[in-house]
Amino acid sequence: MSTTELATTAAVAPAVIDRGTSVPQLQARMQRLLEVVANVLEDGKDYGKIPGTDKPALYKPGAEKLCVAFELAPVDPNIDDLSTLDAVRYRLHVPIEAPSGRVIAVGIGEASTNEEKYRWKRAVCDEEFDETPADCRREKWARGQSGGKPYKTKQVRTSPADLANTVLKMAHKRALIHGTLLATAASSVFNQDLEDFSDELRSAIVDAETETTPKKDVKRASETGGKKATPPTVAPTSVLVTEPRKVKDVVEREDRNKRVFHVITLDGDEHEYTTRDNTLATECYKFRGTDHLIRISYKTNEYQGRKYFNIENFAIADAAIPGARVDDDSLTAADIPFDK
Repeated sequence: MSTTELATTAAVAPAVIDRGTSVPQLQARMQRLLEVVANVLEDGKDYGKIPGTDKPALYKPGAEKLCVAFELAPVDPNIDDLSTLDAVRYRLHVPIEAPSGRVIAVGIGEASTNEEKYRWKRAVCDEEFDETPADCRREKWARGQSGGKPYKTKQVRTSPADLANTVLKMAHKRALIHGTLLATAASSVFNQDLEDFSDELRSAIVDAETETTPKKDVKRASETGGKKATPPTVAPTSVLVTEPRKVKDVVEREDRNKRVFHVITLDGDEHEYTTRDNTLATECYKFRGTDHLIRISYKTNEYQGRKYFNIENFAIADAAIPGARVDDDSLTAADIPFDK
């Protein structure tokens, strides 16, 4: 490359390299996500737990609320019509835009009338089943409810044209949820799509995941030479967030090994939240006796039959930090640095 070309390249090169989202910004954003999940989304309406899974599944109403909370805008989808003569099939790409108009994620979703739950329906009567062509009818075994005896049902094929609008909306819903999970980095909190599966397919997926999970070998005392077997370690749960409350007290204590830790209690909350972070405890103490509200993010852990509430961090919920400069606009949880 010549000297002139090097000079031209240097002239057009950006003076500052974009390093992306900083660690404090990312921590604040994840804290905001947890607050929205804990205080805005409703279990059973916006998300739901699928038996046998480790995370709840995000529903369309929940995805819409997350978009509103983070000021994200799902724009008009790109629709691919992949239909054939005997099936209607759509694949959608839904871009998710930030307030600046920049696309930060693209959700992908697909639906087809060949899916099990759309392809077949229960025959109205035996006469309908008998009059349906042989290649458009079937008898299928199904599981009885609550572990009941399996039973056989008579089913006939549906008309793809009758379900075209349904599968189009289903593809859009799946793409919207996928895009929202990507844009908000909420995949660590929610699953997707399991609620759309049939009971048989969902059970098969859950059973397969359960079988691949390694089981810990806990031996009896008689198998370890009379020594007490080491109990399996209980992994802490995911991060939870308290309701906005006043700080009741911050107390210093020592454990049996003379190590110092702090116990923080909140008004109207029966739990004791613990931390070994002196800086965090000192900051919480500033709120003691004030009317300001805080939220504590924490993880629960059980040891020897007792549950502990271990503090991850905290954020002010209603105003500026005591002693800090007071601006015209009150601070929110998203304005508090979580990298301390």
